[in-house]
Amino acid sequence: MVNVGIIDSDASARNNTVTHLLADHIGREKRPIHILFEVERATLVPDAMPHSPDVVLIDIARQDPRTIEKVKRQFPDAEVIVLTNIYDVKTVRTCFRGGAVSYLIKETCLSYLHFTISISLNNGSFISPRINRALIDQTYLTKKYEDMLTARELQIANGIAEGLSYKMIADQYHISLDTVRIYIKRVYRKLNINSKGELMAQFSI
Repeated sequence: MVNVGIIDSDASARNNTVTHLLADHIGREKRPIHILFEVERATLVPDAMPHSPDVVLIDIARQDPRTIEKVKRQFPDAEVIVLTNIYDVKTVRTCFRGGAVSYLIKETCLSYLHFTISISLNNGSFISPRINRALIDQTYLTKKYEDMLTARELQIANGIAEGLSYKMIADQYHISLDTVRIYIKRVYRKLNINSKGELMAQFSI
C-alpha cells in the first residue's frame, strides 16, 4: 500500500489526480494506492492520522513554494512530488531546495504520475522533460555569463545571487562599498542587465 496525500487549491484538479491515481497500482509490486488526505492547502492537513504519507503531491500554484519545507517538517519521511503547471525555473529550484524530489507538469505529464511515484519511492527522481531542458539551458547560460566576468566580478555577482548585501560583500572581500558598486556596474554592463533581480535570476543555484 502507498499512502498518498494531495495538496492542491483546485478542487477539480484534486479530483482528477485522485481518479488518475486510483486507476492503477504503483510499480511492479502492484502496490495499491490509499488516499490519506486531499486538501486545498497545507494548513488543512490533519495533525493526527492513522498513517503518515509515503508521498505528498503538491501543486504550488496560488501558494508559496516554501510550503514544501513545512510539509517536509511535518512528514520528514515522505517523498514530495510537485504536480503543477508552473514552468518557472526559479520556482522549480526553490521547490527542490525545499525538499521536493520530483517535478511534474500536469498538462503534459500526468500519465507519468505512477511511474514518478514509483521511482521517487525507490530513491530516484523524475522531472518533466520541458522543465529538465529549462534547467539545462539555464545552467548553460549561467556558465556563459560566468565566462564573461573576471574572477572578482564573479565573486561579487555570486554574492548578490546568494542574497548578500553590498556591505556584507565588501566585508567578505575586504573592499570598500564604492568598489562593490563599481564591480556591480561592470557586471550589469557586461551581462546587459539593469537590476539585482535580473542578476539573481541569471545566477540562481
